[in-house]
Amino acid sequence: MSDGAQRTRRGARSWRSARIAGLLLLWAAGVVAWWPVLGPGTLWSALPAAAAALLAGGRIGAGALFAGLLGWLPVGPLLAGVPLSALRPRELDDADTSLADGLDALAIPARGPIDGDPWPLAAALLAIGVVLVAAALPLRRGDRAATTLAVLVLALPLVAAVALAQVGDAAWPGAAVLAGAVLCATRGPLTALAPAVVVLAAATVGLAHAVAPAEPWLPFSLAARDEPFTRLDTSQSYGPLTDRRTGATMLEIDAPAGPALWRMQTLDSLDLRGWATRRSGFGGPFDGEPELPQPAATLETTTVTVRGLRNRLAVAPGRIVELDDGHGGGVVEAGEARQLGVPAEHGRRYRVTSEVVRATAADLAGVPIPRGEQYAPWTRIRSGGRPRRNPLPAIEAYGDLGEMYRRSPWGRVLALARDLASGADAQLDVVRRVRSYLVDSGRFRYTTDVPEPGWTPLIDFLLDTRAGYCQQFAGAAALLLRMIGVPTRVATGFATGAVDGESGYLVRDRDAHAWVEVYFPGTGWVPFDMTPPGDATTAAVDPLEAAAVGGGDADLPAALPWALGGLAAAGAAVGLARRRRGRPARDGGREAGDLLALLATGGTEPGATLRDLRGPLARIGPAVAALAVDVERERFAPEATPDRRGPRRRVWRALRQDVGTARATAWLVRHGAARRPPDDR
Repeated sequence: MSDGAQRTRRGARSWRSARIAGLLLLWAAGVVAWWPVLGPGTLWSALPAAAAALLAGGRIGAGALFAGLLGWLPVGPLLAGVPLSALRPRELDDADTSLADGLDALAIPARGPIDGDPWPLAAALLAIGVVLVAAALPLRRGDRAATTLAVLVLALPLVAAVALAQVGDAAWPGAAVLAGAVLCATRGPLTALAPAVVVLAAATVGLAHAVAPAEPWLPFSLAARDEPFTRLDTSQSYGPLTDRRTGATMLEIDAPAGPALWRMQTLDSLDLRGWATRRSGFGGPFDGEPELPQPAATLETTTVTVRGLRNRLAVAPGRIVELDDGHGGGVVEAGEARQLGVPAEHGRRYRVTSEVVRATAADLAGVPIPRGEQYAPWTRIRSGGRPRRNPLPAIEAYGDLGEMYRRSPWGRVLALARDLASGADAQLDVVRRVRSYLVDSGRFRYTTDVPEPGWTPLIDFLLDTRAGYCQQFAGAAALLLRMIGVPTRVATGFATGAVDGESGYLVRDRDAHAWVEVYFPGTGWVPFDMTPPGDATTAAVDPLEAAAVGGGDADLPAALPWALGGLAAAGAAVGLARRRRGRPARDGGREAGDLLALLATGGTEPGATLRDLRGPLARIGPAVAALAVDVERERFAPEATPDRRGPRRRVWRALRQDVGTARATAWLVRHGAARRPPDDR
């Protein structure tokens, strides 16, 4: 090979290496930018990044990359932690919704780490895979316009991180984009170019810090976005969330007795518009009427340190009996709430003693639905401006009305409650059926992207939208239970939060929650979480949580992808070793020649040489004819360097250029296994 040809080949290799380095640099910058939000799971995107680098360097074809991308569609979510059952065909509609919710979660500015929800990571991995494929295709072409387009596409993860305030300093992302662009566009030696790129990027960062304003630069103002969460609205609006939740810590709770749902207020009045806290004459407990006793409750003392929350109401694991905040707090509010003596401020601390009921499913099994006037305030439903005084539950009081009523939305919900209660005598069985209907049946889905509510939001949720968050799930469950005659109310506050030490819990803004409390005679008010599981922070306090988690399809173990990958690699290695054991060295040039002869003659002239076949091959196309010349030179020219690529692949690629992918593949499938004479093996 001449010196000019060698220099041309070295230049081509250097350019390919630079393109691969630029692609991987921009991918790595995107991973670093999103690491604080998605954690180490972002490293799974190295798999599509490696495939895209091979495509950009000319090592694999576009068809192979697209096939890999199709395989990445189910593999990416599994690596992110999505259960295998969520990817079954009948669950695909819910999976699409969950992916959309995951993208929404990524779009929240300045979000903290996303814990317990694999869908944001799954959405990010799929998006990164698409971005890498979309960038590798034009990058492979190598002209100026294609390279510019590829760099812009590869910069999308960095731009998104900056725009959503996930990156406070935009100087180093800009330097990464500049360095990646230079690497992708260069044709010089990578060994000489890499130090220059590092110096250029460092100078860019330094210049940006010298001339930039004190505040981090953003491409648009975030002032119009929702205000961050600082107060919990204990009332139920059933509409869109109007605050921004970033995972900030609201409370630090020291609870030696164990985890709990941190209750702030109970809602005991129900009408067509939903749940609220009311006093005498409005459908709630009456003044002077004693609270229902809690025989199984124990006194527990917790210490609460205020961080970001600015509510005046105290939080506790149960009914508060004593509040000590050092400022005379403890004024009783509606819904078993207690008010602090002074406004909540960062660092303020108070101690609260509460009656807490910790019951198991075994403790509650067999308890019948209670009947009696003392339970009427917690089974009543207001149908208009005045509360109903009828002590009968709605399922009995409204049992026999006309056909028009039965076809109305209210009658349909009542019929649903009747079906759920049919044949159940024990109160726990009824609660379990309601929870299974809302959480486990697949009819309802969790989302915070809800429209403005109508006049009957809970009925709309049960019969129409079937999508919502904890307010809809808890409110609808309590509505069904009251219709059945179960003493029920809704509680608002916070889920358990993240464990911090032996007895501490960090309660975040994302832990704001609503759940159901059901009264069991002989026990007391027992909490039940009727919302689809998220962080699984209620497992220690919900008697039905263990039963709910234990059923259903098994999830894919976290180590299974590694195990499957290892088995596949081991099988491939064993198969390759068996194929090569005792086999003579492969003559790729001769095999390629046999394939070209078969291509030119169709098998009618097995003794023809490549020189004889130039005419027929030229009629097929110039690429096939040029390949014949290359194969002949490799086989007979002493100074020629043999091509190490597979002969079938070489013939297929040349044939594809001349007749198209479909015809080339069809021919190779029919005649790809070129046979040699037995004495030539």
